[in-house]
Amino acid sequence: MARPKKSDPELLLVSFCDILTISISGLFMATIITVFEATKVPELSMTPKKIATTKTALFLECRGDEVFFVDKEALDTKVAKLLSSLPTSRRGDMADFLKVVNAQDIGNEYYKIVPNYLLTAVMALEPRPGVAGLAGAAIESPDGKFQALLAQFDNNKYYIAFLVRDDSFAVFRKARLIADKIGFDTGWELLGSDEPIKFGSGGQEIGVSG
Repeated sequence: MARPKKSDPELLLVSFCDILTISISGLFMATIITVFEATKVPELSMTPKKIATTKTALFLECRGDEVFFVDKEALDTKVAKLLSSLPTSRRGDMADFLKVVNAQDIGNEYYKIVPNYLLTAVMALEPRPGVAGLAGAAIESPDGKFQALLAQFDNNKYYIAFLVRDDSFAVFRKARLIADKIGFDTGWELLGSDEPIKFGSGGQEIGVSG
């Protein structure tokens, strides 16, 4: 009597399918992660890196897509002259101090000094309404007012500190490019739309950007 032949061993198809499914899933997840990382938008800091400098800052505000020269040195001189002219008896009297200071219009063609801040040794500036700054050809033309302004200062002694409002990055980039070409070091700081420009304790102090 013939013995029955042994059948070939059956393939473990269930286990093979499980391994194949896991491998494909792993490759799919790896592809998703790779694409996500490649297309992810990097986070940018709005505050530039500061580099120490011994040069003096020339402050330029970029607001309303125009550039305004702050002229801090001249404003400092006006404030010092005002304070030295106050009677000695009134210097410690806040009410009298504000009365005298509020009675005067201290500032320049672009800005007015906010008197209340002077009590805390801070010079704060608010823009004069309706006064236009420099824009367009006045900035880009070699014979324009912007480049004529920069030509008054030695780039070995001064650097440009831009105070930039969030509506004026376009004009800021134009002005900074021109300042760079002329040979000025530059730095910048972002200001809120209604934030006053302040100098003194806790006020603007901008280094050269890296």
